[in-house]
Amino acid sequence: MNILTTAMLSMVLLLPAFPGSATPYTEDAQKRVEQHFPKAIETLYKDYRLQGDLLIAVVDADGLRYVYTLNPKGANSEKNGLTVETPFLIASHTKAFTGTLATILQQQEKFDLKASLDHYLSDVILDSRVATDMITIEDLLSHTAGFTSVLHTFKTAFLGYASDAKLIEALNEEMLVVAPGEFRYSNTGPILAAMAMEKATGKKWQELMKQELFEPLEMHNTSSYLSDYPPSEILPSIEVASDGQILRADLYKTDKTLHAAGGTVSTLADMAKWMQFNLEKGKRLNLSPDFFTSLHESIVAQDKRYFTYNRRGYSLAWDIADYHNQTILTRFGGFGGVSFHASFMPSEQLAVIAFFNDERGYVLPHLAANYLYNLVLEPSEAKARYSKELDSFKRSFERESGRAFNREKLALLSKDWQKLLGEYQSDKKWPSIEFFAKGSHVWMRWGDLSGPLVSSPSEQHTYTAALGPLRRIITIKNDSSGSVHIKNGSIFFYRKREKGLPPHKL
Repeated sequence: MNILTTAMLSMVLLLPAFPGSATPYTEDAQKRVEQHFPKAIETLYKDYRLQGDLLIAVVDADGLRYVYTLNPKGANSEKNGLTVETPFLIASHTKAFTGTLATILQQQEKFDLKASLDHYLSDVILDSRVATDMITIEDLLSHTAGFTSVLHTFKTAFLGYASDAKLIEALNEEMLVVAPGEFRYSNTGPILAAMAMEKATGKKWQELMKQELFEPLEMHNTSSYLSDYPPSEILPSIEVASDGQILRADLYKTDKTLHAAGGTVSTLADMAKWMQFNLEKGKRLNLSPDFFTSLHESIVAQDKRYFTYNRRGYSLAWDIADYHNQTILTRFGGFGGVSFHASFMPSEQLAVIAFFNDERGYVLPHLAANYLYNLVLEPSEAKARYSKELDSFKRSFERESGRAFNREKLALLSKDWQKLLGEYQSDKKWPSIEFFAKGSHVWMRWGDLSGPLVSSPSEQHTYTAALGPLRRIITIKNDSSGSVHIKNGSIFFYRKREKGLPPHKL
């Protein structure tokens, strides 16, 4: 176990004596974990020359049982700077908070999960193809509402937006609508459910999270506002170039793009309290056990395998899955290289939380979590299962490493590029893009994101815009009039003309 300060131990490791433990995390389990886990993970870290920060913890109904951190500076917290209070983005795990918040508000009779969308969102969902009189808030949270919008998703998660009115406009722009009832995962439902909660209570969803969840659970370092943290304190996403060295490290988020489907920052200490809350089924908040029925039990079927987890259902907050015949509830998060794992096994009263931020190793939190579960619950199988799952990690790592950018291919500022710098606008509702010089290279800004252009090895005038959580293929062409236009994926952008100046040409 990493060396933590005495103050930290007294604050977060409130452990009972092992002989009286009511969970599988016994003294023998602790010894197995300490003997095998660090060595395996540090060997993997060294073998694959990983660059990120790994934080992982085991939790039971009594709180934190084991904490481990690692980065290129080593596994000692005093050297690597990682502690149980280090903040990081939990991304889509936010959906678990949002579903739980809605259930709390319903218990307080301030909100109705069975209400139709017409009841709360009649002025938000304007597309007549959406059956707002039949689809419920519960359908939004369980991903069965049957509609989404790519533009809305991009603006809330990546690009930002000017106002709530513009966001509603984006939602109804080119909405994708299918028959409701089937599980189709997206950010749209939880974001709209949060808007409904705001209408019902008159309070922002961020404040409701704080008031109804974070403060009662004493999660004092958890927030859905980036502005609550010093700018450099939150662990960034780390992008590694093809030479194995860090190309870029950034967070790629603003307060606007922290949303109810993927916008919360937390710590190991706080997430341990959250997992303890789920294991105890709300004992600290005096919630009845049946409060968790729709949160911990499947309300819609799904059939998907993610890494080693066979997902068979979804609740209002968690994926219901199986891992080696054990029921495991998971809710992961990923954004621009950040990979977050949170899971628990209800029958074993055991949970694991893990974070990693080198984009090539996004599978690492799941691999490490499984190894901890197996060391505690199935020690005779732990080594063999880890070895087999390590093969999956290797394939994933090699695939992601193959996507790494060659820093020698970064687009250089040339005389031709000087003519192309400036703003380009779409004829639809997408934010404009801008090419600008940053040092000796050409960068692209699209909404709240920006990043360098990387030249295509085979196609002239084609680049990849490395925008952190987004990669966009950018093609520069002359249109029929001879003016330059930009194709950004499938979206066309045209040069913002300056008065009195002729159109730019390639």
